[in-house]
Amino acid sequence: MRRLITIGINTIQGFANPAFNFLIVVFGIKVFGKTEWASLINVMIWVFFISFIFGWGNRDHLLRAYSENPSKMYHAFFSNLLSRCLLLPFAGIFFLFFPLQIAIWAIALICLLVLYNSLSTLVIYHQKFGAQLLAEIIGFGLIFGSIFYVDTFNLETFLQIYVLATFVKLIILSAQLNFWKESFSATISLQEFKLGMPFFILGLSGWLISKTDIYIVDLYLEPSQLAEYQLLITAFLMLQALAAYITIPFTKHVYRVSDEVVQKIKYKLYLVSLPLTILGGFAIWFVMEYFVKLGFSYEYYIVGASIALPCYFYTLNIMELMKNHQERTIIYISFFAFLVSISLIFLLIETYEILGVLISVSSTQWLVLLAYKLHRKFV
Repeated sequence: MRRLITIGINTIQGFANPAFNFLIVVFGIKVFGKTEWASLINVMIWVFFISFIFGWGNRDHLLRAYSENPSKMYHAFFSNLLSRCLLLPFAGIFFLFFPLQIAIWAIALICLLVLYNSLSTLVIYHQKFGAQLLAEIIGFGLIFGSIFYVDTFNLETFLQIYVLATFVKLIILSAQLNFWKESFSATISLQEFKLGMPFFILGLSGWLISKTDIYIVDLYLEPSQLAEYQLLITAFLMLQALAAYITIPFTKHVYRVSDEVVQKIKYKLYLVSLPLTILGGFAIWFVMEYFVKLGFSYEYYIVGASIALPCYFYTLNIMELMKNHQERTIIYISFFAFLVSISLIFLLIETYEILGVLISVSSTQWLVLLAYKLHRKFV
């Protein structure tokens, strides 16, 4: 029963973050318009990209380190965090592409995100999903409430709001984890980058599949279309992410449990995949067409739902490969899928615009599923 409660809280917490982002985009566009809100999206997608780079695969690397040597967990945590802080000056690249004030607040946000995201390993290891959910709710409340409080849209103002919200989240989660009470021990070393490199490449390969599309939309389509696509893809990625969130409570045990246990979890995930995708797809269609009033045909939503479904069938295949130290296979599959994805996007975006991008992303996801199943069967 306790395990089910933990899974439930983690699923809600994990789902809350994309759900909150989705609600912010929905009401941001509703209140200020697609073009205005798209200017914020244009900055934020680069903020999140740089934050991802500065993460340098720390989550999976540290979870493995914690599992293998629990007594030195906090030494590993502080050493990794302080070593990765050496990357922060490279955030100055924002000064080359954005106005001074926008760049300053974007860099401040990146620094806070690096600190906040670093706590995720402690959250997972100590199963403090409720604490992170509380932080996410309060942070969401600050940003969401500001949409209705601010009279006119101003990009700098909303970046400041995001900085404040992330700072508050950092304080709340830190207070719940109490990690500063542990004995401090750390070694700042470039070795941390070497140790994290395989996991960073692994994460980068996944990022290229899941995020490249929105950067191409940003470059090729109108700002209003960027906002529309952000709405659609965020909604359908929430459905896709459920598969990962359901399995996260088992992550710290992934190197210990038997293949039979993994297989049982896999079958349970298969059972919930189709009902969740159908219900989720219908809910997304209802919100987009009756509240946001995007005016898209049903084909958009069928294709969008098909993006989410394959993940339920290959998430645990990835866990099995990582358990067996076969990360290289994941990287090969991901980079191959990335090449297919961008090829299809460039082929279809000019003619079919948003629908063409959705078709490309969906095709890539089904290709990834096929690749993992073939690998399991024949290798």
